[in-house]
Amino acid sequence: MPARTDRSRIVEQQSPTTQLRMITKSSVVTSLTVRAAGLVPVRLDLAHVGTAEQQLGLTLGTVLVYIRAGVTARAVADGWSAAAVGAQSLAPAVAGRRPLLIGPTTVAAMIRFAGQPKVNSAFVPARAGGAVPAMLRIEIGPVTWEVCDSTAYTSMLRAWRQAARLLGENPTEDE
Repeated sequence: MPARTDRSRIVEQQSPTTQLRMITKSSVVTSLTVRAAGLVPVRLDLAHVGTAEQQLGLTLGTVLVYIRAGVTARAVADGWSAAAVGAQSLAPAVAGRRPLLIGPTTVAAMIRFAGQPKVNSAFVPARAGGAVPAMLRIEIGPVTWEVCDSTAYTSMLRAWRQAARLLGENPTEDE
């Protein structure tokens, strides 16, 4: 008797544990934490300037953020600027690895920000006798950046300000 190729039949024959491991189309990542130390490699790519399809791709280390409107980038840049008080308590630099190259093969997460996202920040002091370093925690929607030194904070703040400036100077037809 020939084997059935009916996909619904194949799914029925899988064990319950196999079915649990399958990722459905409706799966959503609800939070992402990124730890940053040292000079964070940054890249800005602006496409379709001044049109309704305008989009800025801002790569911060291994995170690629898509933004369409200047108001969105400005809200995030202002939130990072407001976190400067906490950043003053960070170490100047934490020795780390060589900076990552930037490109499609190095991106670990892609995020789209829109509207005016709320930015929260809090300084987290060192714990366990310094085994866990002090950090600045900055939350933007589902993304939390744990910034370990002032070098990382400064490089990412500079990138957000550049993004706000680029999108502010190039409003879309809708803005």
